[in-house]
Amino acid sequence: MKHYITHTSNGTDVYVNLIGSAAAERISRSPYLLVLVKELLSGKSIAGTTYSMEWDMGRTIGNSYVVETDAKDTIVYAQRLRDNVYTRFAKNARPKPTQYLTVILKKDDEGRYELVNTWVGRLSPPRPGSDDETKDSRPYWDTHAFVYEDEPLQHRTVTKECPY
Repeated sequence: MKHYITHTSNGTDVYVNLIGSAAAERISRSPYLLVLVKELLSGKSIAGTTYSMEWDMGRTIGNSYVVETDAKDTIVYAQRLRDNVYTRFAKNARPKPTQYLTVILKKDDEGRYELVNTWVGRLSPPRPGSDDETKDSRPYWDTHAFVYEDEPLQHRTVTKECPY
């Protein structure tokens, strides 16, 4: 189900697939993300086949659930439900207020942009072990983690040993 969001300052339409996309999952938990994405993209000129950006919205817009970690943090690795990639979690961390919004767009065959993913917080590289892992993934995720807040995990995958 394609939902129109806005058009960019150079006239390109932006939409989100509200069924089954990563963006839809996040929007379903935080519907105000659509308002923030519209605010951000309506003033931007976008080009290219994929477009990833973080933007300082100039005010606190929510909490970031990816935090920097150090030796005193309790770290565990696990696969979320319906996910085959391990995620690094900080069990004793708290979300931090942020002004940043991240959007990831991909141009479709009709020349429009699909909002592939969005979240409150800074742009981060893909997780190690994912199909889109980059050379920056492991160094970044060695020092950052998701704040663990009772989310459903595949319990047989929980480990304190780094799986990658």
